[in-house]
Amino acid sequence: MRLLIIFFSLFFISNTNAQCRGFAKEYCKKILGNYVATGESNISELKPGEKHQFMATFYKGQHYRIAVCSDESLGNIQFTIRNAKRQLYFDNHGEAIKNFDFRVSTTQQLIISLIVPKSSTNNSENGTKEKEEISGCVSAITGFRL
Repeated sequence: MRLLIIFFSLFFISNTNAQCRGFAKEYCKKILGNYVATGESNISELKPGEKHQFMATFYKGQHYRIAVCSDESLGNIQFTIRNAKRQLYFDNHGEAIKNFDFRVSTTQQLIISLIVPKSSTNNSENGTKEKEEISGCVSAITGFRL
């Protein structure tokens, strides 16, 4: 019985990741435009109020674009870019900005954070407030210009 539960849990997790990967390929790559994908993409399933953070290496003299997309049900994703010393390089402040173009003067690792806004509460029929339990795919894809 325990083995059966583990099997179904692993199947569900891998199925969810596959759905998010497909989502990222279909929607996020379009945002890259004429930039070539580096293969550096981060995909996660998040709920309102959650955050996904990762590091990526960017090389001196290259022009880059970081494209962010998410399920519409999550709202506008806030994304920030910081250097290794945690100094802020870019912040879209949760606005509808879905990409950021930049060039680095030295090879460095940057920290990219994707933050899903907290959900609003909805009034149910009996007058009490209840939070909507939603989750969705969030992705960041990095591209460079040739």
